[in-house]
Amino acid sequence: MRYKSTVSYDGYAFSGWQRQTNARSIQHEIERALSKIHKEPIQIHGSGRTDAGVHALGQVFHFDSELPLKESNWILALNSLLGDDIVILSVQPVADDFNARLSAVDKTYEYRMNIGTYNPFERNYVYQYNHELDFDRMRAAMQVFIGTHDFTSFNSTPLDVIPYQIKVLTSFTVTQDQNKVIFRLNGNGFLRYMVRILVATVIKAGEGKITPLEIEEMLEKRSKVAVKYNVPTCGLYLMNVNYK
Repeated sequence: MRYKSTVSYDGYAFSGWQRQTNARSIQHEIERALSKIHKEPIQIHGSGRTDAGVHALGQVFHFDSELPLKESNWILALNSLLGDDIVILSVQPVADDFNARLSAVDKTYEYRMNIGTYNPFERNYVYQYNHELDFDRMRAAMQVFIGTHDFTSFNSTPLDVIPYQIKVLTSFTVTQDQNKVIFRLNGNGFLRYMVRILVATVIKAGEGKITPLEIEEMLEKRSKVAVKYNVPTCGLYLMNVNYK
């Protein structure tokens, strides 16, 4: 039987989602817990990889099991074996052809910044930023990205790995609540570093260092050296993954 599970994690102490040798990863921690429950090796398959330091409120993965456990028992068993920086939120039976990555319709990410006084307690969870920003300029820059585009210039995935880097960005917004700034992006998929590069580019527009026209030109170049901007992983959150 195939199960779909949703997990939330604090990414600070992890090398990322993907299993790695001699490094702590979310995938490895969950597989180790499942393998203890089954008393045999169990593999999980995530909706995508998050990098070191990236957090998730609603990452999704699937796994196969013949154990006839209820959802509440799955959650209890897994969380009892996981550290306090990972929590399983749901475990539900799904069709055998469900795939956490391939069946996904869209994903939502948030990028969080503190533009007020530096807060040491938030240093691993928001981008501490202390420059003036023009929100109208940022919103104008965001409009350039919305829709279907070739995002070759705005990610680091090599073209020999994914030759056609066309994605649909459904929405891109920014909100401010006092000193907290939140960028929110929804799309049918995101390539490596894409969210962080898009946010960094919009921030540069907010600083007055780049215009929407220049961003359009970067898109048209379809070059891995067209954009040099990025922001730290600490402010990035995978919020949810949607399925049909």
